[in-house]
Amino acid sequence: MIYGVLLEILTDNEQHFPSSLYESLLTLTGCCHVKTTPYNPQANGQCERHNATLLPNLIALSNRSKSNWDDKLLPTTFNYNSTRHDSTGYTPFELMFARHPRFIADLNSFLTTPHNISHYHHTMEQFIAHVKIAARKNTIRNQHLAKQRFDQNRSHLQYSVGRTILIRNCNPTMNKLSPKFIGPYTIINRIRDKTYIVQHDGTGRRVQVTVQDIRSFN
Repeated sequence: MIYGVLLEILTDNEQHFPSSLYESLLTLTGCCHVKTTPYNPQANGQCERHNATLLPNLIALSNRSKSNWDDKLLPTTFNYNSTRHDSTGYTPFELMFARHPRFIADLNSFLTTPHNISHYHHTMEQFIAHVKIAARKNTIRNQHLAKQRFDQNRSHLQYSVGRTILIRNCNPTMNKLSPKFIGPYTIINRIRDKTYIVQHDGTGRRVQVTVQDIRSFN
Protein backbone atom coordinates (compact mmCIF):
# COMPACT_ATOMS: atom_id res chain seq x y z
CA MET A 1 0.00 0.00 0.00
CA ILE A 2 1.22 3.50 -0.82
CA TYR A 3 0.03 5.22 2.36
CA GLY A 4 0.10 2.33 4.83
CA VAL A 5 -2.51 -0.03 6.27
CA LEU A 6 -6.05 1.29 6.61
CA LEU A 7 -7.80 1.58 9.97
CA GLU A 8 -11.29 1.63 8.44
CA ILE A 9 -12.77 1.18 4.99
CA LEU A 10 -16.27 2.07 3.79
CA THR A 11 -17.61 0.13 0.80
CA ASP A 12 -20.83 -0.78 -0.93
CA ASN A 13 -22.12 -4.36 -1.08
CA GLU A 14 -20.47 -5.54 -4.30
CA GLN A 15 -19.82 -9.30 -4.41
CA HIS A 16 -16.03 -9.08 -4.09
CA PHE A 17 -16.16 -7.15 -0.80
CA PRO A 18 -17.89 -9.88 1.31
CA SER A 19 -15.61 -12.59 -0.14
CA SER A 20 -13.66 -14.81 2.24
CA LEU A 21 -10.34 -13.61 0.80
CA TYR A 22 -11.22 -9.97 1.30
CA GLU A 23 -12.48 -10.57 4.83
CA SER A 24 -9.29 -12.50 5.64
CA LEU A 25 -7.17 -9.55 4.49
CA LEU A 26 -9.21 -7.19 6.65
CA THR A 27 -8.79 -9.47 9.66
CA LEU A 28 -5.05 -9.76 9.04
CA THR A 29 -4.59 -5.97 8.91
CA GLY A 30 -7.06 -5.21 11.71
CA CYS A 31 -9.09 -2.99 9.40
CA CYS A 32 -12.73 -2.27 10.26
CA HIS A 33 -15.05 -2.89 7.30
CA VAL A 34 -18.17 -0.71 7.18
CA LYS A 35 -20.78 -1.45 4.48
CA THR A 36 -23.33 0.99 3.13
CA THR A 37 -27.04 0.27 2.85
CA PRO A 38 -27.81 -1.48 -0.49
CA TYR A 39 -29.02 0.89 -3.25
CA ASN A 40 -28.33 3.91 -1.03
CA PRO A 41 -25.37 5.78 -2.58
CA GLN A 42 -25.92 8.73 -0.24
CA ALA A 43 -24.42 6.59 2.54
CA ASN A 44 -21.03 6.99 0.83
CA GLY A 45 -21.56 10.47 -0.53
CA GLN A 46 -17.91 11.54 -0.70
CA CYS A 47 -16.96 8.56 -2.85
CA GLU A 48 -20.03 8.96 -5.06
CA ARG A 49 -19.29 12.66 -5.54
CA HIS A 50 -15.71 11.84 -6.48
CA ASN A 51 -16.91 9.25 -9.00
CA ALA A 52 -19.38 11.75 -10.45
CA THR A 53 -16.42 14.00 -11.28
CA LEU A 54 -13.96 11.30 -12.34
CA LEU A 55 -16.15 9.11 -14.56
CA PRO A 56 -17.16 11.75 -17.17
CA ASN A 57 -13.45 12.54 -17.68
CA LEU A 58 -12.61 8.86 -18.08
CA ILE A 59 -15.43 8.41 -20.57
CA ALA A 60 -14.35 11.47 -22.56
CA LEU A 61 -10.72 10.31 -22.80
CA SER A 62 -11.44 6.63 -23.50
CA ASN A 63 -11.89 5.10 -26.93
CA ARG A 64 -15.32 4.48 -28.43
CA SER A 65 -15.64 1.02 -26.89
CA LYS A 66 -14.43 2.34 -23.49
CA SER A 67 -12.02 -0.60 -23.33
CA ASN A 68 -8.95 1.47 -22.43
CA TRP A 69 -10.41 3.45 -19.53
CA ASP A 70 -7.81 2.02 -17.14
CA ASP A 71 -5.02 3.58 -19.20
CA LYS A 72 -6.57 7.00 -18.55
CA LEU A 73 -6.97 6.51 -14.81
CA LEU A 74 -3.60 7.85 -13.67
CA PRO A 75 -3.63 11.11 -15.69
CA THR A 76 -7.29 11.69 -14.85
CA THR A 77 -6.62 11.16 -11.15
CA PHE A 78 -3.61 13.48 -11.23
CA ASN A 79 -5.70 16.16 -12.92
CA TYR A 80 -8.33 15.76 -10.19
CA ASN A 81 -5.76 15.91 -7.39
CA SER A 82 -4.08 19.02 -8.82
CA THR A 83 -7.32 20.94 -9.34
CA ARG A 84 -8.57 23.34 -6.68
CA HIS A 85 -11.77 22.16 -5.01
CA ASP A 86 -14.44 24.66 -4.10
CA SER A 87 -15.38 22.62 -1.04
CA THR A 88 -11.95 22.99 0.62
CA GLY A 89 -10.38 25.92 -1.21
CA TYR A 90 -7.28 23.84 -1.94
CA THR A 91 -6.15 21.05 -4.24
CA PRO A 92 -6.02 17.52 -2.79
CA PHE A 93 -2.29 17.52 -3.65
CA GLU A 94 -1.72 20.56 -1.40
CA LEU A 95 -3.63 19.01 1.48
CA MET A 96 -1.61 15.80 1.17
CA PHE A 97 1.90 17.10 0.56
CA ALA A 98 1.75 20.74 1.76
CA ARG A 99 2.99 22.08 -1.56
CA HIS A 100 1.84 22.74 -5.11
CA PRO A 101 2.30 19.97 -7.69
CA ARG A 102 5.09 20.47 -10.21
CA PHE A 103 4.15 20.39 -13.90
CA ILE A 104 6.06 20.09 -17.17
CA ALA A 105 5.81 23.87 -17.58
CA ASP A 106 7.70 24.28 -14.30
CA LEU A 107 10.80 22.37 -15.43
CA ASN A 108 12.66 25.56 -16.39
CA SER A 109 11.73 27.36 -13.19
CA PHE A 110 14.32 27.89 -10.49
CA LEU A 111 14.09 25.50 -7.56
CA THR A 112 14.93 26.84 -4.12
CA THR A 113 16.65 24.54 -1.65
CA PRO A 114 16.05 25.29 2.04
CA HIS A 115 19.30 25.98 3.92
CA ASN A 116 17.78 25.81 7.37
CA ILE A 117 16.04 22.44 7.61
CA SER A 118 14.68 23.09 11.07
CA HIS A 119 13.09 26.37 9.99
CA TYR A 120 11.69 24.77 6.84
CA HIS A 121 10.15 21.94 8.88
CA HIS A 122 8.57 24.42 11.29
CA THR A 123 7.19 26.46 8.37
CA MET A 124 5.67 23.34 6.82
CA GLU A 125 4.05 22.37 10.11
CA GLN A 126 2.48 25.82 10.40
CA PHE A 127 1.30 25.68 6.79
CA ILE A 128 -0.28 22.24 7.23
CA ALA A 129 -2.03 23.31 10.44
CA HIS A 130 -3.39 26.45 8.75
CA VAL A 131 -4.50 24.57 5.63
CA LYS A 132 -6.35 21.91 7.66
CA ILE A 133 -8.26 24.53 9.66
CA ALA A 134 -9.11 26.58 6.56
CA ALA A 135 -10.13 23.49 4.56
CA ARG A 136 -12.33 22.25 7.39
CA LYS A 137 -14.10 25.63 7.64
CA ASN A 138 -14.58 25.78 3.88
CA THR A 139 -15.93 22.22 3.82
CA ILE A 140 -18.44 22.88 6.61
CA ARG A 141 -19.62 26.06 4.88
CA ASN A 142 -20.06 24.28 1.55
CA GLN A 143 -21.85 21.37 3.20
CA HIS A 144 -24.30 23.84 4.73
CA LEU A 145 -24.87 25.51 1.36
CA ALA A 146 -25.31 22.14 -0.35
CA LYS A 147 -27.89 21.12 2.23
CA GLN A 148 -29.81 24.35 1.65
CA ARG A 149 -29.83 23.74 -2.12
CA PHE A 150 -30.91 20.13 -1.60
CA ASP A 151 -33.74 21.12 0.74
CA GLN A 152 -34.93 23.80 -1.69
CA ASN A 153 -35.05 21.34 -4.58
CA ARG A 154 -36.58 18.56 -2.51
CA SER A 155 -40.05 19.39 -3.58
CA HIS A 156 -42.69 16.71 -3.89
CA LEU A 157 -42.27 16.17 -7.61
CA GLN A 158 -45.27 14.79 -9.42
CA TYR A 159 -45.47 13.55 -12.98
CA SER A 160 -48.61 13.41 -15.05
CA VAL A 161 -49.91 10.23 -16.69
CA GLY A 162 -48.82 10.09 -20.32
CA ARG A 163 -45.55 11.93 -19.75
CA THR A 164 -42.39 10.56 -21.37
CA ILE A 165 -39.58 10.02 -18.89
CA LEU A 166 -36.34 8.14 -18.18
CA ILE A 167 -35.91 5.74 -15.26
CA ARG A 168 -32.87 4.72 -13.26
CA ASN A 169 -30.88 1.88 -14.77
CA CYS A 170 -31.03 -0.99 -12.23
CA ASN A 171 -29.73 -3.69 -14.56
CA PRO A 172 -27.51 -6.00 -12.47
CA THR A 173 -25.01 -6.21 -15.35
CA MET A 174 -24.45 -2.45 -15.48
CA ASN A 175 -21.10 -0.95 -14.55
CA LYS A 176 -19.73 2.51 -13.83
CA LEU A 177 -19.64 3.34 -17.54
CA SER A 178 -23.25 2.32 -18.19
CA PRO A 179 -25.94 5.02 -18.54
CA LYS A 180 -27.52 5.92 -15.22
CA PHE A 181 -30.97 6.46 -16.73
CA ILE A 182 -32.61 4.57 -19.57
CA GLY A 183 -35.74 4.85 -21.67
CA PRO A 184 -37.83 6.41 -22.95
CA TYR A 185 -40.75 5.23 -20.81
CA THR A 186 -44.28 6.55 -20.61
CA ILE A 187 -46.14 6.96 -17.33
CA ILE A 188 -49.35 4.96 -17.56
CA ASN A 189 -50.55 5.10 -13.96
CA ARG A 190 -49.82 6.83 -10.66
CA ILE A 191 -50.34 4.49 -7.71
CA ARG A 192 -49.39 7.00 -5.01
CA ASP A 193 -47.84 10.45 -4.92
CA LYS A 194 -44.33 9.01 -5.29
CA THR A 195 -44.98 5.70 -7.05
CA TYR A 196 -45.71 5.21 -10.75
CA ILE A 197 -46.26 2.45 -13.29
CA VAL A 198 -44.28 3.14 -16.45
CA GLN A 199 -44.08 1.36 -19.80
CA HIS A 200 -41.13 1.20 -22.16
CA ASP A 201 -41.98 2.85 -25.47
CA GLY A 202 -40.21 0.17 -27.51
CA THR A 203 -40.69 -3.16 -25.73
CA GLY A 204 -43.88 -2.42 -23.81
CA ARG A 205 -42.23 -3.65 -20.60
CA ARG A 206 -43.90 -2.27 -17.49
CA VAL A 207 -42.16 -1.52 -14.21
CA GLN A 208 -43.04 0.20 -10.96
CA VAL A 209 -40.74 3.06 -9.98
CA THR A 210 -40.58 5.76 -7.34
CA VAL A 211 -40.21 9.46 -8.05
CA GLN A 212 -36.51 9.58 -7.09
CA ASP A 213 -35.78 7.10 -9.89
CA ILE A 214 -37.42 9.24 -12.57
CA ARG A 215 -35.87 11.93 -14.74
CA SER A 216 -37.48 14.12 -17.36
CA PHE A 217 -36.95 13.09 -20.98
CA ASN A 218 -35.78 16.03 -23.08
